[in-house]
Amino acid sequence: MNPEKNGRNDKFLWLAPFAPPKGFTSVPAGGMCLCAFLFVIRGRKVLLGKYREHPAWEKIAGMDEKRVKNNQHGFTLPASHLKFGEYPMDAARRIGEEILMLPEGLAYSEPLVQTFFYEISIAPGEMHYDVLFLYDLILGEDYETGLPPWYASFEWFDMDLLMNQKYARQHEDVVSAWLRKKCNCGIAPVQQPL
Repeated sequence: MNPEKNGRNDKFLWLAPFAPPKGFTSVPAGGMCLCAFLFVIRGRKVLLGKYREHPAWEKIAGMDEKRVKNNQHGFTLPASHLKFGEYPMDAARRIGEEILMLPEGLAYSEPLVQTFFYEISIAPGEMHYDVLFLYDLILGEDYETGLPPWYASFEWFDMDLLMNQKYARQHEDVVSAWLRKKCNCGIAPVQQPL
């Protein structure tokens, strides 16, 4: 559905019962998400994981059992919706520390902000709006990541092969957007605090 055809092209993302006439008094029918994604990098490799059915997903990422089950067969980036009132950088750190179980004190990049606007499958004919904050976390070449119990597997993929993987949750779109901005910038590992 084209936003120009239904009059949304002149609306502003002010979502409140008291929004001005050019805002929204309720969430648009297709919904909207604010999410943080973490690109964990070691040399020229990026960490991807596959979900394991585990009750912790609801607490650490807000995903119910059905969503985890539907997305456990493809690779995903470490990610989470922002919690209400959460600063995007804090969400990136939470992904690193709570979801990936990495130590505190690692250096996270400034975000690359990406937006997507697309028809959502669970609400045919309605447009969904995503605002994504993409963070890099560069680890030393010898850094080993453990496997948290809510992941079935972790794998490191060369940046040149990232788009050849089978993804879940439309993460291929996020990877593609990140690669367009990052792949040719000469990413090199930096020393991480112990």
